[in-house]
Amino acid sequence: MHEIRLANLNDFENIKKLNTKAFADNPKFDEDIVEGYASTSQGEKYFKSAIQSKDGCFFVCEENSVLIGYANGRPMDIDYRKSRYFEIVNIGVDPEKRGLGIGKALLDKVSNWAKKNGFQKIYLNCYAKNLGAIEFYKKNGYEVIDVSLEKRI
Repeated sequence: MHEIRLANLNDFENIKKLNTKAFADNPKFDEDIVEGYASTSQGEKYFKSAIQSKDGCFFVCEENSVLIGYANGRPMDIDYRKSRYFEIVNIGVDPEKRGLGIGKALLDKVSNWAKKNGFQKIYLNCYAKNLGAIEFYKKNGYEVIDVSLEKRI
């Protein structure tokens, strides 16, 4: 059985380890990604700030006191949309625990938190080549609303 709760700074080291494990495939989708970002000084600053944020939320999922997933989000500062948007910035699940409903439970937890705090829509982005993740999000009610493009200069 797993338990989802708000993260605290005592979870930081385990979040870093899980981030590295959960996103090990990201270089296949983005050659420009900083591998091991969570362990860089910028990554450590980001994660510690996200855990302590009063504007957003950061949930962890544990199974037998072992961290197996996390999700965090924050308000989006966009004034050209009618609705208040909340962005899921990160969601990671231990690859060995995928397919067991943990990702869905984390998405639901963040969505419920955002709704309770006055947001009307949830936004997230995903690598276009990460077809498994795209299908997962679609299965959980997310729709494609835009496409990001980049060019090497």
